[in-house]
Amino acid sequence: MNQKIGSIILAAAAAGFAAGITAEKINMRNRRPLSSEKVLSMVRKAAKENLPIDGAWIFLSPHKITRNALTTEAYQGGFTTKETDSVKHYDFIADAHTGTLIELKRQQ
Repeated sequence: MNQKIGSIILAAAAAGFAAGITAEKINMRNRRPLSSEKVLSMVRKAAKENLPIDGAWIFLSPHKITRNALTTEAYQGGFTTKETDSVKHYDFIADAHTGTLIELKRQQ
């Protein structure tokens, strides 16, 4: 009898685990990206800690990028700063789901 209960518990745990993995995959597939305005606001806030930002722009639609064998949706954009009497331009790539900066490059 105890062996039968143990088998039932093990089967229920395996089924729960499988259902959790399936639900997470469905959730990730249906997850919508943040708006471009929200991502631009997050990037500006992060960059303002080190750079005085004058203006900023962002593409309205995210696109797929691959970095270090990982693929994600990302927004591309840029901003300008005034540094020692000259204007500098920066380009960025930010994750569309979290707003995290993936890449930031100063134009030459």
